[in-house]
Amino acid sequence: MATHCLIPGLPDEVSLLCLARISLALHPVASCVSRAWRDALKSSVLYDLRERFGLQEHRILIFAPSKRGLLSRKLTQFYLIDPILLKCRPLPPPPFLGGYPRRFYCDVISLGRQVSVVRMCCGSFSDCPEDVFCFDVVSGVWCMPPPSMLEPRTSFASACVDGYVYAAGGKAGPDCVNLKSAERFNLLNKQWEKIADMKTERYLAAGVALKGSFCVLGGFQRTREGINIMHVCAEVWDPSKEEWKFMPSMCPNDIRRVRVVKGKLYGIRYCRCRRKEIVWYNEDQNQWLRLGSLPETLQGNIEVNLIGVGDHLWMMVKDANRKCSFFSTDPQKLPLRWTPLPFLSENYPSNFCVVTL
Repeated sequence: MATHCLIPGLPDEVSLLCLARISLALHPVASCVSRAWRDALKSSVLYDLRERFGLQEHRILIFAPSKRGLLSRKLTQFYLIDPILLKCRPLPPPPFLGGYPRRFYCDVISLGRQVSVVRMCCGSFSDCPEDVFCFDVVSGVWCMPPPSMLEPRTSFASACVDGYVYAAGGKAGPDCVNLKSAERFNLLNKQWEKIADMKTERYLAAGVALKGSFCVLGGFQRTREGINIMHVCAEVWDPSKEEWKFMPSMCPNDIRRVRVVKGKLYGIRYCRCRRKEIVWYNEDQNQWLRLGSLPETLQGNIEVNLIGVGDHLWMMVKDANRKCSFFSTDPQKLPLRWTPLPFLSENYPSNFCVVTL
């Protein structure tokens, strides 16, 4: 035991609890202590302990396309943000064969410790087949991609709930057909499986994990006449009954950018004269209640987005030059105080996902 124990004098069960408290940023250094430490830090048991004791950390992967809309090895378009160290580092481009067309779009979706990046064209899908890449957040390298979704889709809603990553709705094909189909990725066997269709076709909807359920809110549907209809309803997947529960009027058309922080829904309400305020959803009253206005400097035509990171709400802000700055607040503390974060992206993200480790 003396030659193989993790920490001399301690049972391995206790040693694992100690190792679970080491920040992920320090794992490369801690792995150099011994081979036993290196193996333990990579084990799934350690991540299970982190989840059980609330020691999870988060990373944010963002895709920020260049102003020219081209993916070049000279232009970094993927970034990884560490909310604890408040560092944003550029990532090398994913490996690919050949070049990219002028117009393309990337969906990013968290699959456990890895992020799947699905690249599709904004124009003719027939001239631009789907490409799937995968980035391992822990090791920091592009790796073998996961299986493709059962049905090609883009602009879909997604969230991770109880060991499954759900993907619902979106659009597909050269005619951008609206979808109501849904599927989920099993994090254990690494396979996609189909689930029942939603009741409504929708794309650009918000997907959130809310109290153990996958919830799809709002979104759009394009009619045969070419008119985009904004949905005010939501649908919640009930895994026990394997069906969708329809929630009418849960997402009014003046609410945008819905996110979850500590089991509560937050969003941005666009009021008259393009003024914006933060609201939260009261389930008992089935109403969105005002939490506070955004600062005057963020009113008007400035584009903003929200991210739920741990127990904080982050805001991404685009300026006139498409540069992106970040702010953070604790929605549990009133009045809201938005703290500037010490990093800046040269291009405003078109997509992002939060990875829980």
